Order: sequence, then C-alpha cells, then structure tokens
Amino acid sequence: MNIDELSHISLRDLQDALSKREVSPVELVDLTLDQTDAVNDQINALYDVRHEEARQEAKASEGRYLKGNPICPFDGIPVTIKDSVNAVGMKWFHGTNIHGNGVVAKKDSPPAARLKEAGTIIIGKGAMPDFGLSGSGVSGSHGIVRNPWGLEWNTGGSSAGGAASLAAGIGMMSLGSDIAGSVRLPAAHCGLAALKPTQGAIPHAPASTVRSAGPITRSAADLSAWTMLLNKPHEDDRYSVPLRDEHNGDRPVIGATVDFGFGPDVEPAVLKCFETVKSVLSGLFEPIKEITTKAGFDAYLPIDDSLKIKGWQEYQSAEEHMRCKTPSQLYEWFKEAEHWTPTKLASVNDGIEKGVAFCRELFADVEVLLTPVMPVVNFPAAHRGIDPSMPLRHSTFTALFNQSGNPAVSICGGFDDRGLPIGIQLVGKRFDDLRLMNIAAKLEDALGVMGEGRKNWPTAPVA
Repeated sequence: MNIDELSHISLRDLQDALSKREVSPVELVDLTLDQTDAVNDQINALYDVRHEEARQEAKASEGRYLKGNPICPFDGIPVTIKDSVNAVGMKWFHGTNIHGNGVVAKKDSPPAARLKEAGTIIIGKGAMPDFGLSGSGVSGSHGIVRNPWGLEWNTGGSSAGGAASLAAGIGMMSLGSDIAGSVRLPAAHCGLAALKPTQGAIPHAPASTVRSAGPITRSAADLSAWTMLLNKPHEDDRYSVPLRDEHNGDRPVIGATVDFGFGPDVEPAVLKCFETVKSVLSGLFEPIKEITTKAGFDAYLPIDDSLKIKGWQEYQSAEEHMRCKTPSQLYEWFKEAEHWTPTKLASVNDGIEKGVAFCRELFADVEVLLTPVMPVVNFPAAHRGIDPSMPLRHSTFTALFNQSGNPAVSICGGFDDRGLPIGIQLVGKRFDDLRLMNIAAKLEDALGVMGEGRKNWPTAPVA
C-alpha cells in the first residue's frame, strides 16, 4: 500500500485488510509518519508528532494481529486529535500563547482514553485557533494552519489542524470538538465529513451543554463506525448517553432552507451547490419540503455574546503577564464582557433560548434539515473569519444546533469554479445521529464527489 491508496481507502476496507494481514499497523504508521514529514511544513497542521511512540505502538499492534488477537477492528489505525483534547504526555495550548509553553496532560480526556483502549495510534495533535474562538486556522501558539486544497485558503476552525492533516492524507480520523461549528466548518473548508453529535453522545471533559467532541473523516460512510466506537458513557461527562437506532430502514421527512432570516448573504456558488445537492437528495428521499420559517431576530448574536464571555474568562484565567499575548482582534471582540451586569447575562441566556425555540420551529414538520454549512466557500488563510469584528459570524447555519443539541453532519457537496470544496449540512432530531449519518453517506455516494475532488491528493498540497 502507498499513501495514495491509504488516503482513498474506506475504513471498512482498511479494517478488512488488517484482519486478513494484507497490510500491517507498522506499514500504516510508517506511511502516515512519512506523509506527515513530507507535508506538515507546508500545511502547519500538527504538533507533538509521536514518531517513536507511534512506531512502538504499531509494533505491539502488529504482534496482536499476528497472534490473531487484535483488541478490536480499530487496532493499529492511525488518528490525530485536537489540541484541546487532553492525552497523557501531550501538550494542551488551546491555540494560544497566553498559556506559555503549553500544559502537559496528566489524564486522558474521555474520547482520547477510548481511542487508546481500542488500540488506535495517535500520531499527533492538530493545531487550533486562539481559545477556539474563531472559525479559522489562525493560531497564536502554532501559526497559520493552511489548507491542502490551496495554501492561501483557510482551513476553517477550530478543529483546523486535524482537518488539514486528514485532507492531506494523514490518519483515518481526526477527533475534534465543536462549540459553534468547529468540526463542521473545517470539514467544509477541507472537503471532508464531520459529525457534531447529539449532546453527550461522545463524552468529553469538562462536561458541557454546548461543546461536543466529534469525528472528522474523509468520507461520511466512515462516520458511524467512529461515532459508535466513541459512544461509551463516561463518568467524567455527566451528560454522556448511549445512542440508539430507532429509525432503521424508514424514509425521513426532509426539509431544506438557505435562509434562517438573519446572517450574511449566501454566496452564489454556495447557492448553486445547495440546489444541486437538494435535487440529488430529492431523488433519494422525495419529496423535500421548502422551509420558509424565519427567526424574526438575529439568533446568532446572543451566541456570539456567550462566546465573548468564554474568551474573557479564559483571558482572565491566564497569568497577568501573559495576557498581553492575546491577539488584539480577539481581545477587542470579547473585552466588553468584563463589565456585563447580571441583567445583560440574563438577556444573553434569554436570547439563546429564543434561538433554541426557533430550532424547534424548523423541525415542526420535518425530521431532517438540509442547509449549507457556511454562507461562503472560503476566505484567506490569514483571516479569522469573514467579519473582523465577529470571528465566528459565518457560523450562522451551525452554531444554533450546538445550543439546541441537535446532531449535525457536514459533507462535501461539490466544488466552486476555483476547485474549492463547498460544505453541506444535514441536521437531525436529537438522538437520530445514526440515522442522520446513514442519510449523509447515501447522499455523499449519490453526489459522486469523492473521487473527482481527491484525484490529486494527498501527495501535493496546492501552492
């Protein structure tokens, strides 16, 4: 096997090849580390690359296969994890210089622990933007992460390095986290698939009502297996729950919209891609309902305020002499939270609840909702977003569903005239994750985008 074959193989086929000993974990890790060494200087995606440790773990995995006793079908498969996902011995920066040389983790986060239990091999950590508070790859701690589709283009964020490395052929899955779109946005920018699960379906720590861990893969068909591997309730996440599949084989009622009644205008290339995807989806699950429900207010603004609070709290938690390392653009955005009164905080919560009620209205007559992931295709690599004053403004279609807890999948819906990928989102009702991923895989297959867009990958990121 070579890196081109590895970067195009499905998870199921790779697991089958491992079980038949047609490929070994040592071969997989060697290929993956060689590819990391070949492209990481260009895309600046990974740090704490575990060359020696990964090779040792691969040899141990190979020994288990030779004895016919692998831990499970994921044994020996290389993966990456996000900066913010703690793993023993690896550094946590949260994307920013205000934490100095990083904090070495002494305990595995629940999803990292699960990956290790399954015998997967963590290659390295993916860089992320400062505090996780921009939908970009601009990182104070690690510099600008660059997109293999075009090095001048953004990777999205905050799971930036994981998406960029996966798009460049490194690993079979990258574990990210999503608080406003942070696995879905980079998946859209990098032509990948990602799941923001129902809250608690993939346990993470610290427990959160809005932030979810989620897998990023090259293909939507691979999402379910990784999700079920990670879907194991954990005592460190009090919201963690098992998933169930209650809709196997039925035909969902699907709605579609490109307008929530607020947010930036949707670019023509995104609209064109959306209409194509909607037409293909209607051929699979006819009919598709046009959703005309509008919020009547800007439901993103209270979410943006809640993110300002997060930024200010992290800024305040740093040692005083380190706070000056906060990027001025982010500081100017979140500093107003310093003086917010209890009345203001209550209004933020009230606004978020109005947005959650709007999400319920969107699902009044449908079970699955089709939207774009973003109103834009992409923006320059050095930018934190499309609006300098609001670094996650382009998360109009994603952030609401973190607050409501709905599962949401991003897939590559097509490409613009520059050859850049365009993300399409499918959102389901709570706990319908498995059904949603099945629909996404069928849609992705029907769109036929998997081969054409990746024909020149991963050996040569586009300069």
